[in-house]
Amino acid sequence: MGKITNEMVEKSFEIGKKFYKNKISLKDGIKVLTEIGMNENSAVDYVYNYSNLIQGKLFTRTTNIYGTEYSLQKIYEENGIDRLQNALLSLSQHIDYYEEKSGSSVKKRKEVYNRYLKLINQKPEKTIYPDEVDSETEYSEGKTKKVLVNSYERNPIARKKCIEHFGLNCQVCNFNFEEKFGVLGKKFIHFHHKIDIATIGNEYSVNPLTDLIPVCPNCHSMLHKKKPAYSIEELKIIMK
Repeated sequence: MGKITNEMVEKSFEIGKKFYKNKISLKDGIKVLTEIGMNENSAVDYVYNYSNLIQGKLFTRTTNIYGTEYSLQKIYEENGIDRLQNALLSLSQHIDYYEEKSGSSVKKRKEVYNRYLKLINQKPEKTIYPDEVDSETEYSEGKTKKVLVNSYERNPIARKKCIEHFGLNCQVCNFNFEEKFGVLGKKFIHFHHKIDIATIGNEYSVNPLTDLIPVCPNCHSMLHKKKPAYSIEELKIIMK
């Protein structure tokens, strides 16, 4: 396979954008890229990369470091902070997925991610969560699932989008930490992943508005008292 040049990366970004907006077919886009020397399989990966990044979806095939940084910068310049957040959600899922599947670190890609994370004034979440997976339960590819899901619940951008949608009150008992503890409790809340971890594949892409929901630590623990976990509605009924 020939080297993927910066020219190929930049052209694939433009093709990917046109493909996402239905302005060019995948076949025609791939033809343009192969004519400048790009491998057909790589061309497909790079074209789809734009669609995944702009929507915040997991992508499983990797791009080179220049391609990663170029895409983030262009998305930020052309679409602003909101779409950059989507792109970082996509990249963070990819990093978790790739490291678990390959068993190797992607240090440079993490550096790019953290640099753009600082650009939107976010930082990694250090909240302590209850164990999401019973250590005595065996799952197919369970380690990968646990890492992907738990990492996503702590993702600062996913948290931000979820809070913007639901607010900071527990969606089960309505408890608000800032109201009770003042400054100490400001912006504190847990996030529950609503999809049963045993039912998802390691290529599952998470949506912070439909798959995550803010809950207090007590309710979070109670949701996981059975497997699969109680739903929010079920726990509300139990409380009554």
